[in-house]
Amino acid sequence: MADDHSAASGDTMDMPAHEDMYADFLTLTEISVAGLLCILLELVLWGLKGDGGVAFIGFVLTVAAAVFGVLTGLTWRAILPVFVLLGLACIVL
Repeated sequence: MADDHSAASGDTMDMPAHEDMYADFLTLTEISVAGLLCILLELVLWGLKGDGGVAFIGFVLTVAAAVFGVLTGLTWRAILPVFVLLGLACIVL
């Protein structure tokens, strides 16, 4: 019995390409969620604490870490140090 049901329906689906696209979608989702959490902390720094300069530096670091995560395959793990530093800045400042 076929696992992808292409034999039963006569449909020919390119499963490796489908799985690659799904993996790319998961990567984009992981990086987007981690980046949005960092932006949320930057808004806390800028709006509630009044530290616009620190928030801008955090934004630049977030974008750089996201690009690094995409290029190296580290995904959200590349953004995690920036998230921790922004969280500490929210607590300390």
